[in-house]
Amino acid sequence: MPPHGTRHRSPLPTDCVRQINAAVSYFIWKGEIFKFPLSTHYLHSDSGDSALIHLMAKCMTLFILRMERQCQQIDSFTADWITKWNLHGRSPNPPDITRVPRKLDYIYRYNNEAAYTSVRGTLESQKSYKRRLCNGLLSSIKDAVGQPQMRIHKLWPDTTWIKIWKNLGEAPVPEYMRCIWYQIIHNLIPTNVRLRRIKVTPTNICQRCAATNTLEHRLTVCDEGTLIWQYTKTALARMLRTIPARIPNEWLIRRRFNIWSTKPNRAVLWTLANVVIFGLQHRTTLNLQDYMYFLFRSRRKLLNNRRGLDLVGNYLALLDLTPTGCTTGIGS
Repeated sequence: MPPHGTRHRSPLPTDCVRQINAAVSYFIWKGEIFKFPLSTHYLHSDSGDSALIHLMAKCMTLFILRMERQCQQIDSFTADWITKWNLHGRSPNPPDITRVPRKLDYIYRYNNEAAYTSVRGTLESQKSYKRRLCNGLLSSIKDAVGQPQMRIHKLWPDTTWIKIWKNLGEAPVPEYMRCIWYQIIHNLIPTNVRLRRIKVTPTNICQRCAATNTLEHRLTVCDEGTLIWQYTKTALARMLRTIPARIPNEWLIRRRFNIWSTKPNRAVLWTLANVVIFGLQHRTTLNLQDYMYFLFRSRRKLLNNRRGLDLVGNYLALLDLTPTGCTTGIGS
């Protein structure tokens, strides 16, 4: 039997990993209709995901660190076994699986897994060594099972995704808006087109205007969507010193632009996020006046924050909100 503490840090059984992943997946999606595999959530945030901790790599890292501490203890059974098979350094790569009996499972695993890692440097800190060890094990796991690729990366391979994920992170909006925008980028919003494809709804027609119910239709056409989007494009054109015709509809879904300065970039991102959130509300009617009042309240919340004006400057003052009867002052 392994010494006390080591068996609790041994790599988790497959069933335990599956159960934990199921609980994490349920917490993330919470009953959403469309989702993507949990394996892509391990990708770094620069790649458009959550950078979740990989359970197997983390447990294996803790296990190897624990075994190394056990080897340094005096009068330890583990240290005696390690000395017997000369495992103080690193095993040759590939490891000799017949070197240690399978009955000593924890030493057998240590002999096999430690062969793919390097020893701690003389001047290397414990934290840095632990991070490097975990990254090395994670790379080995990815090499064995393959690097996951997002579905949207396969559908639109020519898109500059680095800019899109950077803009998503820089948008000065609440976290719930960022989450909804994240779903839009991944095409996870349940429109009738997608629901009909999986036979959840009998038609792909919009119930309000009898047009094809796509995501772009809901944001730019349905109800007064055309007027709302035209008003938004005019406001964005003022911020960017251009004409509305140069503002593409694609910016609502995939924002792969890179504006010359950070403040106008954040102001544009804030405006696009708000028009998206407003367009996805479940209401009977969505008119231009309601949208202006929605922008007025959202702008007031942002600029009442201490850092709001530092993030977007005076660019949001270019939003003409006078038709609502609201005050147009920045701090209003």
